Amino acid sequence: MKTVIDGKEWILELLNANKPAISGKIYIDKRITTNTEDIVINSLTMTGQFMQNGVFNVNCYVPNVSVNSAGTIVQVPNKKRLKEISSQVVEVLKYHADPKYNLSIENIAQLEETNENANYINFRVSLNAFN
Repeated sequence: MKTVIDGKEWILELLNANKPAISGKIYIDKRITTNTEDIVINSLTMTGQFMQNGVFNVNCYVPNVSVNSAGTIVQVPNKKRLKEISSQVVEVLKYHADPKYNLSIENIAQLEETNENANYINFRVSLNAFN
């Protein structure tokens, strides 16, 4: 039986083999820095049946940019980099199949991480593992 750890490692291997152009690194579970473009893979669930189904998140973090708005500096999403990085990640995750597992993207969302002055694109990934 496979675990969520196996699933996260498979996604990490897949992303490292086709590494998106980011200024930071790809992590499992948690980011170490908050001022670089990073990708974080985490898990939600994985069933324990013969055909296992899992749900994983792949989050692509991009620091916000400072913009002068009428004399006030505000932090806004770096839409250009969010789009560039997410386009590269889509190409890797949109559908992948091999003898151990297959995966595909279920949902995509943009979210704000206010404590880190960043925004991220969240890919909700469905993974099916074969025992």
